[in-house]
Amino acid sequence: MRDRSRYQQETVRVAALLREEIRRQGVSIRSLEQKMGVGNSIFQKVLTGRIKMTLEHLLAMADALGLDWPTFFRLAYAGPAEESKAPRGEDELEEKVLAVLYRYGLLPRKDV
Repeated sequence: MRDRSRYQQETVRVAALLREEIRRQGVSIRSLEQKMGVGNSIFQKVLTGRIKMTLEHLLAMADALGLDWPTFFRLAYAGPAEESKAPRGEDELEEKVLAVLYRYGLLPRKDV
């Protein structure tokens, strides 16, 4: 059984992370929407929860903010102890990103 509240809480957390990055960069959500060629207020609606955030929304916003996807996922999912360490190898990062995608059902699990 899926724990919908857990998914919703994580979506809210990631949306807050994106809003903080937008604020940190000093850009407007509207300018990001224009840069990505999406309709008026789509990102605003996603970031406030009026539209369900999809992986496509997440990746498009990372692109608009100039964040490559591994950097964004590292930012979103690095533990407190890992934040102060030097970046890990690409293989290890890929494993972590895949684990998150599997955990949230964004990729089907492979039988090992």
